[in-house]
Amino acid sequence: MERFAFWNILSFMLLVIGLLYVPSILGQEGKKGLHDTQSSDQVPCIEEKALSAVAQPKTIGVLVLAHGAHHGHGEKGSGHVHGEQPPEEIPSWNASVLKAVKPLKDTYPLEVAFGMADPETIKEAVHKLEEKGVSVVIVVPLFISSHSPIIGNSRYILGLQKELPYTTDVKSLPRLESKLRFSMTEALNDSPLVAEILLERSRELSTNPAKETVILVGHGPNDENENKLWLDDMQKLAAYVREKGGFKEVKVATWRSDAPKEIKDKAIYELRTMVRASGEDGRVIIIPHLISSGGVENEIVEALKGLTYIFNGKTLLPHENITRWIEKQVEEDIQGCLEGSRALPEDADAISK
Repeated sequence: MERFAFWNILSFMLLVIGLLYVPSILGQEGKKGLHDTQSSDQVPCIEEKALSAVAQPKTIGVLVLAHGAHHGHGEKGSGHVHGEQPPEEIPSWNASVLKAVKPLKDTYPLEVAFGMADPETIKEAVHKLEEKGVSVVIVVPLFISSHSPIIGNSRYILGLQKELPYTTDVKSLPRLESKLRFSMTEALNDSPLVAEILLERSRELSTNPAKETVILVGHGPNDENENKLWLDDMQKLAAYVREKGGFKEVKVATWRSDAPKEIKDKAIYELRTMVRASGEDGRVIIIPHLISSGGVENEIVEALKGLTYIFNGKTLLPHENITRWIEKQVEEDIQGCLEGSRALPEDADAISK
């Protein structure tokens, strides 16, 4: 009787163990089958990004590319990766970017590379992500427009583009050597989140929208075709500000201060003409369409010397929408990968634009 009870207990225990073990086997087989249905260049998307954007594995890193600034001026890249300077020495332009990305560091391994497609700062930031154990990096260019040689140069450095963009003045750039796989999102362009900031900035200076003209002023690229594409995106932002704000008009312009003298002079003449004409029958509000303050916004004041307009110099940063935009870019890139509409290239020359 005791032997019978013993064997019954033993059989029951084996049955329980079997029931617990079989689902794990089936689960592993199910995962294997899912991977087998993907093409080879899509496998990393499934393996690395199978979780939702809310709970990402730490193997997905984020690299934010940003202009960067020296003390008191936003014209040149800083040539420094965050962490090399004491907090009190970080230029205000850079500090505003670092503040914007800080909330995202709890979700993703994240680094910022300052500079206008600076190979050294990008290399240092990527090295830090490698040390954090990531295998896939989503690159988010925190720039006003994708229509810029800075974006093309960055893609080239990261191996996402075969050749340097035709609009760049750079003759050559070193390409990054890394085992990490990169995917780059679009820049700010005509994002609704940007439109909301511009509307907020306009309302801060408005007293009677129906009799006011808002002019969004961006820096603008040197190339004519890129400048047109830049202005096209700005027109979409302007349409939103006009509709939601109830303004008389909302116009756009670029002053192109880095372009050759002839192009620069023409752009400034057109901007001044726009401001003067708009002020003949109402107030003019100038909103700088720039990432952050730090000196460049003062060039607008210089270009419009002698004209009457309202201006407070407030740029897109600081604003929570920029943090939301970066997060949205990362989430959409991950989602596109999961859905199969995006795939990370197997090698550096797999994508060329």
